[in-house]
Amino acid sequence: MVSGHRASGPGKRDKREAILQAAWELIRHHGYSKATMSEIAREAGVGKGTAYLYFRSKREIMLALVDKTNRRITDDLERIAVSPDPPRERLRECLLHRVLRIWDLVHRYKHGHEVITSLKPDIVARVEEHVHDQGEILARLLREGRFPVDNPDETGQVLAGLFELLTPPYYGFRSRKSLEQFATQVADLVLRGLDGSPPGEKSDESVTQIT
Repeated sequence: MVSGHRASGPGKRDKREAILQAAWELIRHHGYSKATMSEIAREAGVGKGTAYLYFRSKREIMLALVDKTNRRITDDLERIAVSPDPPRERLRECLLHRVLRIWDLVHRYKHGHEVITSLKPDIVARVEEHVHDQGEILARLLREGRFPVDNPDETGQVLAGLFELLTPPYYGFRSRKSLEQFATQVADLVLRGLDGSPPGEKSDESVTQIT
């Protein structure tokens, strides 16, 4: 533990956040393989030993960043879920949001794919808990919208898992446009199945136009 008064409270949280922010800046500009714990500590304004008090390795820092990102996405879905839009529309937006948000995060920086490749097994395992939390949000929308499903909890988890498979490292698309088009088609197909619309029948909601 960190010694002295500042080992607890805001000081400790501030140092942890400073280390995470420093790691993110270094990794996105120089790549995961080139960033070192020494450089991260220096960028954060703390000693290397202090950095190791909060994180045992660079890998642990990166996974903490994965957690932070996914918590933000879950918060986004919560905001969408309580919006005044109809439940069906909110469910559709939630399904698409995570897919496109992850695309934007990975492709915004030139080293995004390197991070995914370097930590693929760890990231896959780490994301499972977040996908489960997001599935619970989808289940609430299924109940609110009175979709004719036997088990909303199970269906919510299936939907969360299905759309997770459209994100890196599982699936690669050449462009955001192609991903958005495909994810939209999948979402609309799923929603027609959930609300019992006959095959080929369009819902009242228009399909997202790709421009």
